[in-house]
Amino acid sequence: MLNVPLLKQSIRSNAVMWGSMTGVMTLLCIQFSMLDMTRSMLFTIFYGMMTTILPGIYVLVTANKLIASQVDRGSMAYVLSAPIKRSTVTVTQAFFLVNSLILMFGIQTAAHLLVNSSKPISLATLGYTMLPGDLTGKMILQVNISALMVCIALSAVCFMFSGIFSSSKYAIGLSGTFIGVNILANMLAMFGSLGVSGLDKFKYLTIVSFYDYQSVLFAKNDWIEKMIFPVLIALAAFTLGHVVFKKKDLPL
Repeated sequence: MLNVPLLKQSIRSNAVMWGSMTGVMTLLCIQFSMLDMTRSMLFTIFYGMMTTILPGIYVLVTANKLIASQVDRGSMAYVLSAPIKRSTVTVTQAFFLVNSLILMFGIQTAAHLLVNSSKPISLATLGYTMLPGDLTGKMILQVNISALMVCIALSAVCFMFSGIFSSSKYAIGLSGTFIGVNILANMLAMFGSLGVSGLDKFKYLTIVSFYDYQSVLFAKNDWIEKMIFPVLIALAAFTLGHVVFKKKDLPL
């Protein structure tokens, strides 16, 4: 079902954007986990915000480029003249989008594990004074898996809009609104967790509410149960985008 030439083309055309977001996210993670002045904000700022904002920007731009932008520019006609089935196009592009996120988080997670192994950070430093011990590699892996699954759900919704609309302005407009609302609500919820009354409720308006790093830190299994919902959202959104693009009339 995968088309290798199309996959290579997607990798080349999105390499700069992917490399930039991966580099920035990894460097921020290293900074927040190494420097004494920022270590206390590792979870409130980096894991609380950056692990959704930076991948969110990436999937907003990339999902549009994978389908809607190519239809809008007319280059999709060249792709389909190969010939390649429309179903092969969507499966290949979805495969690229998901795996690029997996690799992005994989690199950032590996960097954090390396830093944490040489300079562990205590949970008390992170603001969890009731918890003994240091942040462990297992916790880091679980937190990043949770963030990754939510970001895959975000990418699936953007991919769905890209598959549904033939005009790039509609696809990126709705995707941008969706990503923006999720990020803004998550930021407001973060201020709520810091003591601003009422704002903590905003997290329930977004997919990001299923990303629960506190469950990991407190050694609960809630975060695993919550992963069911982003997985279902991702499957539904990818499927809808695939079906609509496969059946709709294209301005080729």
